[in-house]
Amino acid sequence: MHTTSDKLYFPALTGLRAVAAYLVYAHHALPQVPLAPGFFRALFQEAHIGVSIFFVLSGFLIGIRYHQAFLPGSHHELRSYFLQRFARLYPVYLLCTLAALWFRQDFRPESWVINLLLLQGFFADYTFSGIGIAWSLTVELTFYAFAPLVLLYWDRLGLWRWTLLTLLAGLVLLALGQLPWPFGFLPDLSFLVRSTFFGRCFEFYVGIWLARKLLAEPPAFWLQPRADVFTYGGALGIVLFLLGLSFLRDIPGGLGTDVQTMAFHGLNNYLLPVCIAALLLGLVKEQTVLSTLLGSQVGQALGKGSYLFYLVHYTFGFDILYFHLWKNKGGVLLLLAILSVAGYYLLEAPLQKGVLRLAAKRLPKQ
Repeated sequence: MHTTSDKLYFPALTGLRAVAAYLVYAHHALPQVPLAPGFFRALFQEAHIGVSIFFVLSGFLIGIRYHQAFLPGSHHELRSYFLQRFARLYPVYLLCTLAALWFRQDFRPESWVINLLLLQGFFADYTFSGIGIAWSLTVELTFYAFAPLVLLYWDRLGLWRWTLLTLLAGLVLLALGQLPWPFGFLPDLSFLVRSTFFGRCFEFYVGIWLARKLLAEPPAFWLQPRADVFTYGGALGIVLFLLGLSFLRDIPGGLGTDVQTMAFHGLNNYLLPVCIAALLLGLVKEQTVLSTLLGSQVGQALGKGSYLFYLVHYTFGFDILYFHLWKNKGGVLLLLAILSVAGYYLLEAPLQKGVLRLAAKRLPKQ
């Protein structure tokens, strides 16, 4: 654990972002493994759990970095928070989305509006438009909008009350979605629990819960640095859930029944995040081989490039690199990883700093 600019920095968690992004790549690419190809294909189908890792990690980091920022009357902190989130998320997303819309020859006005405003996660007809994975950024963006209020009243409401309130708000939106809105606005319960913050809120909130426990005085977790129970216990739990979700999907009839679908999302959205939180706790507090690897210079570089990797892997990674350049899914992964790290240092980081510098000049000081 390091302190940078008065903010806690966890090298191993930066490396974990790369693992999450590569899991999502495996989910989309479904690489062939000669040994037991059917088994590994079924596992890779559930590698979407990389998105859950991103969500829990996001809740944890926001909970750590802004745990005392949103007090009544803290308008300057609030403005700084939203500016930081915008600079982190949007500039490189905008460039990738413009390129993807042009590449796909998607010139529908409504598609451009929905994609440029990052609303894909609310509209079933456009969920996978643009760069294809931005529905998850809608979830992330919604969390960013809720986070100041959640952190302000966390001590009063806690994990379960906030989860219940957010789910109730989602059900209200779901009821509104039954009106004849265009473009498939929140069409059903399955869409709500799969593709919106209101259905995925527990993943973020368990991250905040973990952050608050670590920041408590005295800390809620007293761990021996040389222990490895949370690191490897959490990792093992994630692997077991990967197997369990794969088994659930392969039950005859697939996820065709409402009960099966809700069981699947219950495991994915509520039990899996507990294992992810355990892994985060281990990577933060325990000194293990895994934390050393993820926190290495290579691990951190790959983690820093993971956001750009995530943005480009779905459209450009397959439509250009795989189908037109190199029909090797492992090779495409390696090439995308290298290009994404270079893109972070040459494009993403300079854009983020440029937006923050421009805002510092233009916005009135308080």
